[in-house]
Amino acid sequence: MWFLLALGLPFVGAVTVTGIYLNKEVVVAAAWVAFAVAGAILFDPLVGVIAMAGGFLLAAYPTVLQDLGVLTINNLLGLVLALALVAYVLSSRDLSFLLVRQVLILAAIGGLILLSTAHSAAIFPAMRPSHSLGVQEKLLDRTPDMLHDFFARLIFLIFICAFVRRGRDVKGLFMTFVLVLFLAVPSALLNWWQGTLAHGFRAMASVTAGANANRLAMICLMQVGCWWCWLKLRPTAARWAVAGAVIGGAFVVVLATGSRSSLVGCGMLAVLLQTGPRRFRATPFQVGLAALGGLVAVLTVVPPEAWQRAMTFSSDVSVETTVAERGAASSLELREDTIRIGLTMIRDHPLLGVGLGKYRDVSRQIYLDTHFRPPHNSVIWAASEGGLLVLGGYLLLFAFTWRELMTILRLAHRDPSIVHLAASLRIVFYLYCAFSLLADLWLNPITYVLVGVIICFRRYLEGLPAAAPARVRGGRLALAMAR
Repeated sequence: MWFLLALGLPFVGAVTVTGIYLNKEVVVAAAWVAFAVAGAILFDPLVGVIAMAGGFLLAAYPTVLQDLGVLTINNLLGLVLALALVAYVLSSRDLSFLLVRQVLILAAIGGLILLSTAHSAAIFPAMRPSHSLGVQEKLLDRTPDMLHDFFARLIFLIFICAFVRRGRDVKGLFMTFVLVLFLAVPSALLNWWQGTLAHGFRAMASVTAGANANRLAMICLMQVGCWWCWLKLRPTAARWAVAGAVIGGAFVVVLATGSRSSLVGCGMLAVLLQTGPRRFRATPFQVGLAALGGLVAVLTVVPPEAWQRAMTFSSDVSVETTVAERGAASSLELREDTIRIGLTMIRDHPLLGVGLGKYRDVSRQIYLDTHFRPPHNSVIWAASEGGLLVLGGYLLLFAFTWRELMTILRLAHRDPSIVHLAASLRIVFYLYCAFSLLADLWLNPITYVLVGVIICFRRYLEGLPAAAPARVRGGRLALAMAR
């Protein structure tokens, strides 16, 4: 590490002298910032992993932050982390992070995706790239971008497995996950306050994945679960004030998204809270109070059109009366049509699919779909673009991750200080799996951070000694567990 810093300092000094001579002080400042960041990462790679996680989550969906260079910063972080990883391997001879089952499965999925991409050129020789109908006329074929995203995030997962090992590392990464995604809540509330609403009545955020209503609802429900578990760990007055404000704001945003998925998610969150560890459950009075608060919000502040849309579950446009209801019915009809097209693609190309990032182009040019919308369903996306083998790989990935989550819940008593993280992870993972059927999530950075946290959390708990048995009255033994 010190050798790399010793080489870097003269280089930055040379850049400083040259930059000042050429009146390029901005370049000089950038070089010193980059050197400081590199030094911090080489001293403790966890700094780079957490910064990289924050950058990925902030740019999880096309938002204004992508224009500010967040992903470019992540490229710099990735380069420095790669140097730190090489130094770690040379000093420790440890390559165990490459043998993590989820890493191996994602590497196999990546190989299948490359085969699928090459295969698509052979099965659609006459297909040419086309543009969307929007003002920007973006290309519908997103193969290069999605290939880059897949392998960049796989490398990011490798960094997590290599450098996140201690309890405080796991806690820091998970808190980064929660706090960065939390930014979607005040962003949506601010946009709502300023009148910036999707279609004039649906809440939306300008950061993280919150620009999409379904993802915003998922993020808000995750926030409710995580902050509730944090509150129940030590329910002091200060925590009640902080968590109450966060949970209340997130819950109101969920109702204002106008998403049908949000209502399903609310029901699922209630079930998850009441079936989790006993110390993190809500009392009947608290559940009733939350329901009453939601009713008051719907009657007073939630845009009526958003609530009407959320309550529309029929795709028959003719039976709906309001503009919001007709729009919701039309959206359902288009979603059903998109799923039908996706199932047809899977039937026609079951083994390798139509190629990563080509769903919309193939839908438009081959299947003559006039709307050519994305699938909005992770299962349909994986099976149609990558084939059934890719779908099987993802299902295996989440099966292994679920088993590790069960191990975390079983061993959480070994470290009482982070037992609430285990309860939070359970809620987040199940909500994520449910919303995967309602949105394209499997290539989202949320997936990689969540899987990485579960891997490292399980590994950390398994490395702790088992809880010592404590003798209680009557001579019987009981495990010293945090309740």
